[in-house]
Amino acid sequence: MLGRVADNIYWLSRYIERASNTARFIEASYYLNLDLKINEDEQWSPLVEINEDMEHFMKFYDSPTRENVIHYLIYNPVYPNSITSCLNSACTIARGLRESLSIELFQEINEISNIVTPTSRINPHINMHVFEICERIKKSDMLITGIMSKNVERGLGYNFWRLGEYLERADKTSRLLNVKYYYILPEKTDVGTSIEDLQWSALLQSIDARDTFYRRYNIFSPENVIRMIVKDEVFPRSILFCLLSAHRCLTEITGNLPSEPNNKLTHLCYQLQHINESEIMNIGLHEFIDQIQSQMNDINISIYNYFCAMPYKKNIFGN
Repeated sequence: MLGRVADNIYWLSRYIERASNTARFIEASYYLNLDLKINEDEQWSPLVEINEDMEHFMKFYDSPTRENVIHYLIYNPVYPNSITSCLNSACTIARGLRESLSIELFQEINEISNIVTPTSRINPHINMHVFEICERIKKSDMLITGIMSKNVERGLGYNFWRLGEYLERADKTSRLLNVKYYYILPEKTDVGTSIEDLQWSALLQSIDARDTFYRRYNIFSPENVIRMIVKDEVFPRSILFCLLSAHRCLTEITGNLPSEPNNKLTHLCYQLQHINESEIMNIGLHEFIDQIQSQMNDINISIYNYFCAMPYKKNIFGN
């Protein structure tokens, strides 16, 4: 397999997963703001802070209002992490990979890229179809995942796809938890109250973890949420589950041959498996998540350098 093909499959998967995660975050924030409505204020800036893009955001908008943030995250064609930009990038990559994708997969990628149509942020009806758009993107993403599971052979392409998907999901889950801890809570006096419970509930809803959390735990607490979102080895959107799954994909790609990306990912998985919630809280959740994100960024660079920077690697990709 050509290195550029592996890189394109990897990023095609990441762009689709990124669009789906953004849709989940928007939907959860909408529900949270409807529930809280504290002093008629709504909190939308955390959605921009997730990717540390507030400086970029302020180049286009005067304040992080609902309308501005939703336009920025869904429609803004200049912002590379907007749903529009991610889906356009995915569609462009898919066209270049046409011969490497099944007919069903190629068609569904084109379908998801057509969900968001161009619009202007001055449109007074910009919020009318937010839930519909978010729901369609999530369902289309799940359909694409189903097509991959049912129709695609378990070869290099499949494993590069899954590798990108899992690393993107782990990254976005970690960012969401970090932002919740520092930005969403309006007042220190709300800690331990029903307001904080609503916010934890919205956080869990954004990664489809709320029902699972209710089945396992009786009360909301930072320790329980950290255990669920960071360290759970069986919940498919926890950080550790995603990293362990990404590690299995890397092992399939390399055939158990030693590699720098594999070594780095192995170390990160071991670190998460052997730290408990109290230790994370003692380190500081923000500081701990920053370390995790830095390591995941390093793994991403290492994957590109090892597999994709050279156009062809005979010992990994075969003849």
